[in-house]
Amino acid sequence: MRRLKMPQVPWDVLSSLTVMVVQYSLLYMIFAVPLTLSYRTTKVINFVHSNFVTYGAYAAILLNGLYGNRNMLLAAALAFTVSGGIAVLNNVAVFRPLDKKGAKPVALMISSMGLWIFYKYLLYTIIDLATYFSRINFVSYPKIVYEWIPSLSLGSVKLSSSFIATSLSAAAMIAGLYALLEKTNLGRAMRAVSDNPTLSEISGIPRHMVVNLTWLIAGGIAGVGGVLWTSYAGSITPEAGDSMILQIFTVGFIGGLSSLTRTCIGAVLVASIENYGITLLNQFFGVETSYKPFLTFITLITTLVVSPPLGAGGGLPYKLFRRAGRSA
Repeated sequence: MRRLKMPQVPWDVLSSLTVMVVQYSLLYMIFAVPLTLSYRTTKVINFVHSNFVTYGAYAAILLNGLYGNRNMLLAAALAFTVSGGIAVLNNVAVFRPLDKKGAKPVALMISSMGLWIFYKYLLYTIIDLATYFSRINFVSYPKIVYEWIPSLSLGSVKLSSSFIATSLSAAAMIAGLYALLEKTNLGRAMRAVSDNPTLSEISGIPRHMVVNLTWLIAGGIAGVGGVLWTSYAGSITPEAGDSMILQIFTVGFIGGLSSLTRTCIGAVLVASIENYGITLLNQFFGVETSYKPFLTFITLITTLVVSPPLGAGGGLPYKLFRRAGRSA
């Protein structure tokens, strides 16, 4: 009886796939770590987070299309300011007033959904006006090649300038957040507000200032992630952030919306499942690569059932299982 011969994945395909997995892992870290950081301090499941990524990307796109800018540092600074500013504005105008009125986390989450829709169509309006007056198609904008960022070759493995920029940015984010949270008074105040908001205020910590700074940092980092996406994606549209919202929340939920370290591990896990998983399924079983988001969805559902982040939407399966155990 003859054995079935399984198809082999060529080395060049495997090496390029591994580079892609690493880059997606780093991008997901940059997108999702700020979501975990903001939830830890504010307890808001923030759907506007995808807007932070998109607005950051379009800050770089408008700067490039209207003024020819190819300096990534300048684009990142503008994106950080725009997305971070939106995050602070949301807190001052919406989340803080609702919190003062004793709004529950579910009400804050629903309000973030409304803001998400508002900012999405506001961006469409801005882009349509920019396209009309400049005659440049900003609705589907090509990848931006930034200057001064080198590409490298390690044998047969090529590391693009986008890969180098993403790696350096991820390293800077991790080092910067570690130094902020562990070595500064602001970081200690952020941890205190996260652990016990009431006690932190009694202790003299200016809670609202700390929350605003947390929103600024979280929104700003996500905006910088949008700039990095413009150097990697084939084309960028106003749906850029929304197209990754499933991955961002899956990574955040794997981290329990509480642990930055577990969130980074979740980024590697999701990127590996998406890319290695769909490649193996395609090679061995002929599954179309368009099913890649389905693998992420399965990962999300598994996370919510096995280890749901308490206090978030994932707390529901936990409560149901606990009730079922009591009634048994």
